[in-house]
Amino acid sequence: MAAHIAAMLPGIHFNLDPEPGPDRAALHIGSERYRLDPGITEHVILARLTTGQPDQARPVFLFCGQRAITNQAATRYLARNHERLHRKYGTGSFVLLLKVVNSQAYGPDVVELVSDVTRAAQAPAPSAPAQISHRAS
Repeated sequence: MAAHIAAMLPGIHFNLDPEPGPDRAALHIGSERYRLDPGITEHVILARLTTGQPDQARPVFLFCGQRAITNQAATRYLARNHERLHRKYGTGSFVLLLKVVNSQAYGPDVVELVSDVTRAAQAPAPSAPAQISHRAS
């Protein structure tokens, strides 16, 4: 299932590097990078994915955030906004980038829609820069 979802969203990448640094847990969507600032600004993807014939499609909702609290925030966002999202997207797929603001103070309650990133998420991943070889010839 995870491989199938990754194939549907090739334009999304999480930095899973365990080493500390500013890009640890950063979310990359297309050419944009969203860094984690724990407790202050955290991001989460809320996606509704469907495949197959429209009359037989079964949606899968994906919550994929930089911290556990962001997944909870995305779930609450979906519960509060499901009717508006259905009016806008119908039964089709969508990928939204949400920002959880000051979770240290407000928990998962303050969530902002950053943008609809459906196109960037479904586009092929940007090509990585060429690796430079340091071997002697």
